[in-house]
Amino acid sequence: MKIDAHPVLSCSASTEYEKAFFSSGQETEDILMYRAGRAIAAAVEDDFEEISGFPAQGKAVILAGKGHNAGDALICANTLLDRHPDLEVMVLLAFPVDSLRKNVRAPYELLRVRSEIHCIEEGDEITPLLKKFSRGRCIDLCIDGIFGMQCRPPLRGSPLAIIQAVNEFEHIRLRAAVDLPSGIGDESDPNAFEADFTYSTGIAKVPVVEDRSIAKVGRLRYLDLGFFQPRPDLKPEMCILRQNILWQLASFREPATYKRTYGHLLVLAGSDSMPGACLMATMAAANSGCGLLTVGTLESVARAGIPLQPEAMWKAIPSIEGTLHDGILEEVESRFDDFSCILIGPGLGRTQGVQDLVKKVIETVDKPIVVDADALVPDLQEHLQARPKEFSPVVLTPHPGEWKRIGGETFEDSGASSLTQFCQRNRCIVILKGPRTRIANAFNVYLSPFGGPVLARGGTGDLLAGMVSSLLSQDPKNPTSAATLATVWHGRAADCLARARGNWAVRTTLLLDFLPEALGFKH
Repeated sequence: MKIDAHPVLSCSASTEYEKAFFSSGQETEDILMYRAGRAIAAAVEDDFEEISGFPAQGKAVILAGKGHNAGDALICANTLLDRHPDLEVMVLLAFPVDSLRKNVRAPYELLRVRSEIHCIEEGDEITPLLKKFSRGRCIDLCIDGIFGMQCRPPLRGSPLAIIQAVNEFEHIRLRAAVDLPSGIGDESDPNAFEADFTYSTGIAKVPVVEDRSIAKVGRLRYLDLGFFQPRPDLKPEMCILRQNILWQLASFREPATYKRTYGHLLVLAGSDSMPGACLMATMAAANSGCGLLTVGTLESVARAGIPLQPEAMWKAIPSIEGTLHDGILEEVESRFDDFSCILIGPGLGRTQGVQDLVKKVIETVDKPIVVDADALVPDLQEHLQARPKEFSPVVLTPHPGEWKRIGGETFEDSGASSLTQFCQRNRCIVILKGPRTRIANAFNVYLSPFGGPVLARGGTGDLLAGMVSSLLSQDPKNPTSAATLATVWHGRAADCLARARGNWAVRTTLLLDFLPEALGFKH
């Protein structure tokens, strides 16, 4: 499976890349600016679906500087007005009109006759303008296009006044930043624009993927404008994953195949007190393509699971202290050669029996293994380093608390160095879940910009573990591909779920109903 991803570059490297790109004559700045503005408009409409859709008779405020980010924002506003003629737009210019770049003037002149324009000077009061424009309601949309990646702190003058007033104005439903929030860059200002979504256009920049900037950047969307061709000289610390990676799952299977062609997954999961985690991981695996699925669990879990997931084969043993133990390996021993991958962890509990089972599986079983949840034990690194080097790969799926538990290093930057060093030391692949989910091996780190707060509920990690292990069982030689593909698929399904149902009135397993839509298939 191919990993479809683009480099994440520093602002300075992005500037150099853009100069080289435009000097080659492949595209003009004007074409890319219009492409970016229209792409942002489409992305904003998509993200409004999470809060019941783009509003009728809505109100939008555009914050404009004088460069390309201003052009992107103005083109976005014109595009939204074309699609929603009842939209009211107010533009706050941070600089005099005559300072606009030449190629920004055309979208400005088009918008000038369709909107309310204010050229803000130092000392002007911004909040009364916002209150008057909202007319006692809320402002539906604010788009920040004041500064781009060449901004250097500190913010001052009219731009600072505009940004501070907008940040403090509570009644804005969706705050969007063009490319990166004004004030965020290789060096950042603490007063930077605070976005709900940042739409990275063309090149994703390092500052927007760093943990320290999440409060300013909000959720990240990557809008590919066609910049990147293969460049051997580009060796970024991190790449951003693209939705196009999913084409591999929306394609034909070979005709001369049968169930064993697509792998046999063994799931070791569940306890008397946490049967649901095992069931959710099993359901996710069954819905993501593996040919055969065996669940090794407790008798109490199997009784609950068989009616819910009859596609799986269930192997069950009595519990010890309410949890699974290494006796399950004897139960499945006769079929061990059949398994192409093992998932261990969801809902296991934390007894000594569980720790002994985890140690035995990791140190002695030569199968690709996905380690999740309770199998992420404190001494996991010792088990990984005791695993023979010639054994099949191991994929870990921790959330931040589990990452800390297994001795992972905390970070505020992109995390690329911390993650690759951990993977080198322990010969593994890591999916570090969170607002910026990262997938790392010993050489590369990939960031997934998909998913969002709808995933902030119990069980979504169990679903991801089931999906990763299902895809790995089908392609055991390519663990990084399976990890990236599953993470993007899971995140895209979450986006589809949130846009259909919102973020509140949902439950975790509804995400599985949106796996087909994430691949482009409609209900």
